[in-house]
Amino acid sequence: MSLSKTLKTTLSLACLAIGMTAVQANAEEREFALVFKVLNNAFSPPIQAGCEAAAKKLGDVKCTYIGPTEYDEAKEVQLAQDMVTRGVAGLGISAGNPKAMARIMKMAKEKGIPVVTYDTDVLPEDAGLRSTYIGTDNYEFGVALAQKVLAHKKNGTVCIQSGAPASENLKARVQGIRDTLAGVTKDKGVETLTGQNGWTEPAGCPVYNNDDITLAAQQVRDVMTNNPELSAFVAVGGWAQYAPEAYKQAMTPLKARLDSKDLVVVFGDNFGPQLPLLAAGLSHYNIGQRPYDMGFETIMALDKLSKGGTVEPFIKTGTEICTPEDALTTCGKVAN
Repeated sequence: MSLSKTLKTTLSLACLAIGMTAVQANAEEREFALVFKVLNNAFSPPIQAGCEAAAKKLGDVKCTYIGPTEYDEAKEVQLAQDMVTRGVAGLGISAGNPKAMARIMKMAKEKGIPVVTYDTDVLPEDAGLRSTYIGTDNYEFGVALAQKVLAHKKNGTVCIQSGAPASENLKARVQGIRDTLAGVTKDKGVETLTGQNGWTEPAGCPVYNNDDITLAAQQVRDVMTNNPELSAFVAVGGWAQYAPEAYKQAMTPLKARLDSKDLVVVFGDNFGPQLPLLAAGLSHYNIGQRPYDMGFETIMALDKLSKGGTVEPFIKTGTEICTPEDALTTCGKVAN
């Protein structure tokens, strides 16, 4: 055989070997799907970034991050079902509608697909359908929000803003706020504040925005207009502040009350659009979560489970308290 023919043969075999290696690598790649409640949300990009970073670290994992563009519980359930039908190697769920999503998680379990929840858990009676919950201790998150109110106000009227009424994580935060203001323990939780420990909720509160940012900002304006002597406004998420101009228009006329702490405003989350508002004194505290860590830890947990390992039943990702003084310096670096 001539040298040229030998070289061609060697190159052909090398190309074939590379091709076979690539096919083998693709065949061995495991797809983990993270289904989130709504993609049009400041909380979503850091989760996806954490998901992709973990997949890159593991090397043989693909992160598929999906969810409805606008908040749509039925659409999210359908997307999760599609992933189960596709036969992904692992499934992470942030359940907008916990009861409806439990049905999909049961399907996944029957197919042998490891399932974890993150950010939003399922109902306690369905906890056996997932291996762990990854995220914030949402009741304690609500406690922290209320404690910041109590640092300046010992009693008065409070309006709470939340997202979707069915969301278990948000319900737990609201409960943490109410119990802390009422001065009761978790096992003696109150359904609404009607004077306990000097705190009441005015008519029309709490307000629910279903993750609609425009509606959330309008709710802030309406609450302030309808309750000119309101003592505290507590949002369990950042929705209204994601529309900063509308939020400014609602709160700037109240700046004197904010400066004197006659009105105390505390927000959940500490994403980019919120921080200049905090620095300007248009809220007093922003308590942030760690969505990047949620995405990262979800993939790492699914990796362990897909290999037959075990994980802790609750993986906490922590919180961060931000003030006007650190809003534009150290605050929010993890979230943003």
